[in-house]
Amino acid sequence: MKSNKKRLTRIALVTVAATTIAFAFAFTRIEQPRPVSEIESTVAKLPLGITADEADRVIGSSPDSIHSTLGVLVTPVTMLAASNERAKEHGEPQTYTMRIWERDGVNAVVAVDTDGKVAGRWTWLDSDVK
Repeated sequence: MKSNKKRLTRIALVTVAATTIAFAFAFTRIEQPRPVSEIESTVAKLPLGITADEADRVIGSSPDSIHSTLGVLVTPVTMLAASNERAKEHGEPQTYTMRIWERDGVNAVVAVDTDGKVAGRWTWLDSDVK
């Protein structure tokens, strides 16, 4: 009986230790802080209503690509494509010029309205960047 109790105690201790190690590893991977990049910080502080040229100067370079898109700006950092069924809930779609920069795994977008003014801006990480 005593050896059975010792065996069960060892199994429990090994299980607790393995679970603790696995949890600690997962927690450090999930909660690992990532420094905010310069372009993320710059775009976050970019004032709305400035011209596209002024935005380029604030960011420090011309965009890597420019294209037009039809969408609805829900907030300055959230745009829904015109094809999204929820877009109409937030207004009529408009054409925006999307000015896009790619720096060190970070994509930055400045959405310029038909008046030539910055109406939205946001950033996101490439999915393969850790």
